[in-house]
Amino acid sequence: MQYDGELMIPARHPARIRGSRTMRRHLSALVSLAACAAGTAPAFAADYYQAPPERAVVVTNALVPACENPRVLAQVEDQFEYGAPNTVHAALQVVEFSGLYEKAYQPRAGTKLIERRYCQGTALISSGEHRTLYYVIEYPMGYAGVGWRAEGCVLGLDPWKVYGANCESLRRF
Repeated sequence: MQYDGELMIPARHPARIRGSRTMRRHLSALVSLAACAAGTAPAFAADYYQAPPERAVVVTNALVPACENPRVLAQVEDQFEYGAPNTVHAALQVVEFSGLYEKAYQPRAGTKLIERRYCQGTALISSGEHRTLYYVIEYPMGYAGVGWRAEGCVLGLDPWKVYGANCESLRRF
């Protein structure tokens, strides 16, 4: 037997032990690489960056007016200022609308006889709070089925849940 420095090996098989040492190095490198790759797998599972929601394409030849239309906002404001004293028991008013945009548009087609435009924005309330506002503009839903109508819900100020929990029926999209 010949002494190799670490192990006593027979002289006729020195390559087998040397080969297994090389194999151990390759195997330990492979295990280390697999451990590193497994450590990064949970990082890929979560979405750390959430892209802002894409703005919907605004349809201009619709029968319902745009979300920023002053008459639409006046209807939403009137509805809120009529309902707030009766539901929240506070004389709240809408001071300002901001960040208004269209979330979805449903045209009249097939069996859908009502055209709808779903909108979202922020309302500054007379109490000084900025609250999320959801509203829908529908045609033909005006008086006696003529014209359009706008209905809105200020998040957190619908205690009777007329529009569902957290204004769900107006924020479908």
